[in-house]
Amino acid sequence: MAKKPKEHKVDSIWGEKVDQIVHEIETAQSQNVTVEEILKNTYEYLKQEPCLTIHVIEALVRIPNPETAQILIGMMAEAEERLVIKSIKRTLYKLRQKGVRWEEKPSKDEPVLRPPKPEGPMGYLGTIDSTGSRIIVVARTQPLRGLLVVLSIVNDLEGIQRFSLKEFSKKGFKEFVKSSLSSIDFPIVDTPGAYCIHILKEAASLTQGLSKPLPRGYHDAEREFKDIAWDDPTPIIYQYIKKDEVKDRPHLLKESVNLHKTMPFSTWHIGGPEVEKYASRITEAQQSKIVLSADQKEAHLNAIYRDALQELFPEEKRFLWKRRLEEMAYILLKTGKEEEAKTTLSAAIDLNNPFSPIDPNPFIWNLLLKSIYILIEGDYEEKEKEEKTSLIVTP
Repeated sequence: MAKKPKEHKVDSIWGEKVDQIVHEIETAQSQNVTVEEILKNTYEYLKQEPCLTIHVIEALVRIPNPETAQILIGMMAEAEERLVIKSIKRTLYKLRQKGVRWEEKPSKDEPVLRPPKPEGPMGYLGTIDSTGSRIIVVARTQPLRGLLVVLSIVNDLEGIQRFSLKEFSKKGFKEFVKSSLSSIDFPIVDTPGAYCIHILKEAASLTQGLSKPLPRGYHDAEREFKDIAWDDPTPIIYQYIKKDEVKDRPHLLKESVNLHKTMPFSTWHIGGPEVEKYASRITEAQQSKIVLSADQKEAHLNAIYRDALQELFPEEKRFLWKRRLEEMAYILLKTGKEEEAKTTLSAAIDLNNPFSPIDPNPFIWNLLLKSIYILIEGDYEEKEKEEKTSLIVTP
């Protein structure tokens, strides 16, 4: 006695959804909707609920006609999972048993049903923090399986810091990005997926250049997105704001000093160890018992600041901060802050040139001063705390 094929059970909630999908397919057929359009709409349902795929395939036996067979053939052309293909073949066999006939091969060179090409990847870029770290998200539709999502944190000095590969439903993914990754002060903006992959590859190259292993799952993602390329080597902001719009505009460059009053620039600073030497020299100069005129004291302090500027920002570091500003200009533009974006880009373009000893880049000059005085004030508060503690008399 032949073994009866295993039936896929479905609970009442899923059963209602399957019935709804099958009913809509049947209704569309009665209204002479094309097979291609029906297939497209069916894919949209199953992308949201990929677990229903096999149940819907098996339920299509309820609509015994050639159009149903063509829908199944189209699904099989796109399917990759063995169980899905097996289910389609079983349902086609049942339709044939019911007397349904269809063309095995289309008469034209191209198939009658061409499943939609995989959608290009969606991408999201996060705001850059003071250390040069940011979130990168890339998501791509998997036929009948929801979204494959890359979640990563990259740093322009360290490469890939965190990396994971996950699956989401389309609805769940949008909610996750909105509720878990983005905030008012550190927004995440939609970006061409190809550009996000380009940034991720840059980070991977940096990771390898530092003789560090690439994170687990990275090569899987690389294979998944191997057909995606970003051909333009320049930062994406230049597709929206041309250099000539902001280059050699003194008022924009001058205004860049005020960016430090806004997020996220107000949190940007140079690390303590880098500015510690200059903070100590400033403190010594301010506390010196040598009598100097106001002009002499100011000249002495400015000499320390300019030493710090030259030593902390060689060409390589200038270009690092230039790239950070270019990327942030895009974030600002995408969040509706066009003027701030142009101001930021103006400061970035100015960093192509060595610093002027008389009038250095306003954004970087203010960044340097701010960073030094953050350290000085921190040291002062720590010493003041220690002095107060030493005055406490213990019983």
